[in-house]
Formats: sequence, structure tokens, C-alpha cells
Amino acid sequence: MVSEAVSLGAVGVRRRQAYWRITGALVVQMLALSIALVGLIQGPTWWFALMLTSSFLLVAGAGLRAIGARRRLVPLLLLVLAAMIMTVGFGNGTGLLGLIPTAGTVQRWGDYVQQAMLSIYQQGTPAQSLPEFLFLVVGGACVIAIVLDTLAVAFRAPAYTAVGVGIVLVVPGALLGDGLDPGALAASAAAFLWLLRSDVRTRRPGAGRPGVSLSVGAAAVVVAMLLAGTAPGFDKGGATSFTAGGISIGGSVTPLIDLGKDLRRPAAVRALTYTTNAATGQYLKLASLDQFTGSVWKHRERDTKRLSNGVAIGPVAGLSDSVKTTKISTSVEIDDMTSRWLPVPAPVQSVKGLNGTWSWDPDDLTLGGINVTTQGQKYTATSLLLAPTADQLKAAGGFVPTDVERDLFLPPNTPAIIAQTALTATAGSVSEYDKAVALQDYFRDNGFVYSTQTPLKQGYDGDGARVIARFLEVKSGYCVHFASAMALMARSLGIPARVAEGYLPGTSSGGTANSPGTYTVTSDDLHAWPELYFAGVGWVPFEPTVGRGTIPSYTRPEALPGQTAPTSAPGASSAPRRLVPTDPANVAGAAGTTPPSPLQPLLSGLGVALLILAVLLTPAVLRRMRRRARLRRLGESWGGAAVVWDELRDTARDLGWSAPDTETPRVFARRIAAVVAGSPGEAAVLRLLAVRERDAFGPPTRAVAVGLADDLRLVIDALEAQAGRALRLKAALIPVSLLPAGWRSPASVGGAA
Repeated sequence: MVSEAVSLGAVGVRRRQAYWRITGALVVQMLALSIALVGLIQGPTWWFALMLTSSFLLVAGAGLRAIGARRRLVPLLLLVLAAMIMTVGFGNGTGLLGLIPTAGTVQRWGDYVQQAMLSIYQQGTPAQSLPEFLFLVVGGACVIAIVLDTLAVAFRAPAYTAVGVGIVLVVPGALLGDGLDPGALAASAAAFLWLLRSDVRTRRPGAGRPGVSLSVGAAAVVVAMLLAGTAPGFDKGGATSFTAGGISIGGSVTPLIDLGKDLRRPAAVRALTYTTNAATGQYLKLASLDQFTGSVWKHRERDTKRLSNGVAIGPVAGLSDSVKTTKISTSVEIDDMTSRWLPVPAPVQSVKGLNGTWSWDPDDLTLGGINVTTQGQKYTATSLLLAPTADQLKAAGGFVPTDVERDLFLPPNTPAIIAQTALTATAGSVSEYDKAVALQDYFRDNGFVYSTQTPLKQGYDGDGARVIARFLEVKSGYCVHFASAMALMARSLGIPARVAEGYLPGTSSGGTANSPGTYTVTSDDLHAWPELYFAGVGWVPFEPTVGRGTIPSYTRPEALPGQTAPTSAPGASSAPRRLVPTDPANVAGAAGTTPPSPLQPLLSGLGVALLILAVLLTPAVLRRMRRRARLRRLGESWGGAAVVWDELRDTARDLGWSAPDTETPRVFARRIAAVVAGSPGEAAVLRLLAVRERDAFGPPTRAVAVGLADDLRLVIDALEAQAGRALRLKAALIPVSLLPAGWRSPASVGGAA
């Protein structure tokens, strides 16, 4: 009797231990995967989000199975739990009771996905820890955890988890500049081997030591690391490997990341050729990137006008008649460059010869294609050469039109080093022109170095505020960093600024007065430069990038008549102007506010999910505690037959039986014996009945009945076995025996008395 009970109990204990063992191996696998993903997103927030979410779901799955949940039903329960986490964390209050996803919640998730896809194009690695990326991390953690749990536990096929792990490892291998780290690959392989070993120990508890299998696995890991580091087919590629082929600019919301990839090409690609009647080659502008989100520069989308062949474009924003201008003509032939924006000398006045439908932006004169690109286009553009003098620029400033105020916007969490460096660089400058020239000179006179590789290797490639803060510390980068840094610093000083994207003039093949010069432009000529706004002149380009481009004549020292101390122009101020607190396309909030932590939605979601899980499991825990207390009492005292009968009646009620208190022990015991006939529980319940009747009707005795707890376990195991998994799960999660004694279950599995 005792040996049979111990045997059945040992099986349950081993099963519960197996769930926790495999779950532990899965958590280790997630930890190894998180190591492989290091470098994709800045900061530790995403790592905590990944590990907290995945560990919570995996442990919840093991806990559900430990209390009797059906093995293959658990993934569905985890899916419900994951939906609750995502609803609380990323539903923005659209969920039913804040927990259950609704149509509005799904729509909100779609917005996150759409924004995440755009941000992926916009940013390099490591990317800013934006809310949309955190959404992908938490959602991905939910998916990975449920898939691993389903394969390893629900279907008992842990070997197939290698497929999911391999798919995840492709992401850092493709996006990281240095490719997949061999150490991360080795850690993932070791975690996978440990998972297989845990599964073997579960299936064969008596299996020997894992020395041989781990030795083979270790050898395989060493071979994988050697191949990853030496074999030609495993060379590190990362994001730079995706720049083969023609140039593609403007396909994403901001082309600055594309620009960096193209500049790092091992061999230059010819983008276009052009001829011009200007005396020198011209910068070819694609677009103005005037909307800064804090992490990326984007071209502000607005109403445009249809471009007609040869029809005038304009006027040029902010340009007065006092500024000298010269019209030039430029004929362009696109070779291997695809863009939705048309490269032209700025500001453009008209274009003829284009194929397809094009439009122009009245604010910045950007020319964009409507379902058409630049590939194969041949056209002639008429543009203006602006020649403002230093005196005109010195006298300009102070007044900022309403539609230009948005180009003063800085997010409230902009790193302080940007404004501090701007104040240091412009110390002693009074007019806005003096400050602009001082900013340009700061980058050329303070040890800055041009490099396309340093930002990639040190992990600050991109054009976000934190990236620029790091660039100001390291002092090494390329045009994207120089242009973005000067634009942000100018905004911090109250000068409207934006970033222009386009090409340097290229290489000239020579020309004469009767034969305009011909220029060849390649991917190496891709460039970005800042443009600052001056009232009466408009948007004026500057060139802070060391070793690239040409310094504008109006900023050269020889262009300044005399070196007397500058005087303040009417309306100009030496103090920075008020920053625009909000931007129509940005909802970062007013300046001075503290942005919420990106981890807050996740922690809130996990906290609510834990609370819900605790509430749902409270009845099950209380019922288990009551049973254990009764079994403990049976092993410590005599006269326990009444305790046995209380537990049997509660178990029967939980399983859906009708077990009224008025039913005699003999009738109830016979009903149980009939249901569990043929099992050890049949004889056990009859022995328990004999003890119960002896205590109730026999002479008083102080003898302790031996084996009551063991017999009770046998009967309970037999009752639960015949009830089936679904009914056992219901009994575990919804124990009706905790309700008042007068409550009656409508179901009657064993039959009424």
C-alpha cells in the first residue's frame, strides 16, 4: 500500500521536476540569444524587456503544468497571457478593462509595427531605444518564448527549437556591422545542447553522466567558432554587405543611413553625369531634411504642387531682391541611381525633359516623383546661384516667420553636450551670422577627423541626438554627423536649421566657354550639409565637414571687410531665442518635461499580468495548502478518519461530483470504489471506510491508524486519473470545495446519492 502510493507520487514529482528543468534550459537559451542581439539597440532597456517577458512566460508555462494543466493546452494559455501583456504595455488604454485586446488595440499595434518598419530604415546600429523598437522586442520575446515552450515541452521536440534559434540569429548577423559574434553563436549552441541534455534526463531519468555528449557538443562549438572566424563563407558582413548594386536614396523616410552605407562601398558606383554653364561644378540637392524627431532627420511631408515641363517653380522662401543671383542651366543624365527625389542645383527654378509625373514642394522646392523614380531620367534644370555678402548675412536674422519656427524644434531630452558645445564654439559672437560661421569653423579647427568607419566600429552611426552627442566627444565621423551636429547646435542657439541631402559637384572632365564642363558624380560624392535660415536671404548652406566640399565664399575670412568687432544688427540678440516647444509632427511634449522611461509600459504590463495570474491561481494555491495540511495531520496524530473523509468529499466536489454531507460514508465509499474499480484506489477506499466506521462506531481507542495518508493519496490519484486532464485542470484552477458547504455542483460525475 505504501510502496504503491510512493511510486505514483514519485511519478508526479518527476514530471514536475522535468517541466522546471526544461524551462530552466529554455531561459538559458533566451539569455544566449540576448547576448547575440547586443549592439542592435542602445542601452539596457531592451535587454531587460526581452529577458523579463520571455522568462515570465516560460516560468508561467512550467507553473501551469506543475499544477496539472494539460501539456498542450499551456501554449494557448500563454498566448492569452502574452496578449494581456501587450495590451497593458502597448495598447494605450484601448483594451477592455485595460487587459483584453480590442479592435482599437490591434490597430494601435499595427501603428507600432508600421513605425518600427520606418525606423528600421531610418536608423543604423545601435538604434535608439524607441517605443516602437521596444514593442518589437517585447512582442518578439512573447513569440519566441511561446514557440520554444511549444516545441520543447508541448510537443516534446526540443531539437526543432534550433530552427527558431537560427532564425533569430540571422537578425544580428545581417544588421550588425561586424556580423554575428562567434561568442554569441557558441553560447547559443551550448544552450541548445543543454536543452537536449535536459530532455534526455526527463525521458530517461537513469541516463548516465553527460560527459560524452557534452564533449561532442563542445567540439562542435569550437569548430563553429573556427569556421566563423576563418572560413571565407563565414566572413563578417553585417549591414554593410547590403550596399551592393546601384545607389538608392530616399526610399526610406530619411536617406542619411543609406548615405552612410553607400559611402562605405568598396568600389564607387557612377550615379550620374551633368553639364552646366556655371563656372564651377554645383552641389546637387535631393531634399531638405527639416523634421527632427530626436532619433532621425526626415523630410517633412506636406502639400505639393504638380510639376509641369519648363513651368516656373518658386518663389524661393525668404529671398529678397537685394541678394545677387545668377541663373544657370544644368543638364543631368542619371546612370545608376534610384531615388524618389530629383538631384538639381538649388534653388531650382524650372525643369524640363522629365518622364513620368513629378511634384514640387513650395516650402523647400524639393522635387519628388509620383510613382516614378530618377532611374534613367534625362532632364535640364534652371537654377539660381545665390551670392549673399557677409554684410547682408550679418544684418539678417532676428525675425523668424511662423512657418520656419518649426525648424527651431529640439526634443526635450536632447543631450546637454550639444547646447554646451554650441555656446563654447560661439563664445564672443553676437550676430546670428557670426555664430553660424563660428560653428562651421569649430568643426574645422578643433581636431575633428573625417571617417566613415569610426562611427560604425564604435557604435554611434546614425543622425540621432545621442549619436551626435557621442560624435562631439569622439570627434570622428562623416558628413552626416557634421551636418546634423551643426544643425542641432544652431537650433540650440535659436537659429532655424535643417540638413540637406545630395551630391558634391563631382569630377570635371574639363570645358571651355563654348563647351560647358561635364562632371561625373559617383557614390563617393554623396553628401549632407546644414542649411541655416536668415531673414531676407532665406536658407543658406554651410560646410562644416572636414576634408569634404567647398567652404562658401561668404564665410571665408577674406570675404569680411575689416576685422572690427561685429555689431548687433537691429532685431538681433546675443541670447538664444525661445525654442519652439512643440512640433506638429512630434509629440515629445513641452521642453523641460521628463520623458517616461521606455521600460515603464513593459513593467506595468508584467506587473498587471503577475497580479492577474496571482489572483487566478489563488484558489488553486489555497486548495493545495489545505490538502497538504490535512496529509500532514494524518502523519502526526490519531483519529484522522474524519480528516480523510473531509478531503475525499472536497476532492470529489472539485471533480464535479455531488457529495452531500448527509450521504453516509459507506454509500459514498461504494460510489468511489465503483468508479475506480480495478485500480489500487478501490482497495484503498475500502480500507479507509473500515477505519472511518471503526472510529465512529467501535470502542474508544488511542491506537494510531497507520497508512491513512498513503491510502488517501492512492484514492485521490485514482479519482483524478479517471476524471481526465480537462476536468483535473478545472478542479485545480476552480476548486469549488472552497465555497460554503451548502453549495452544490450542478454536475454529477459519480452520480447522486
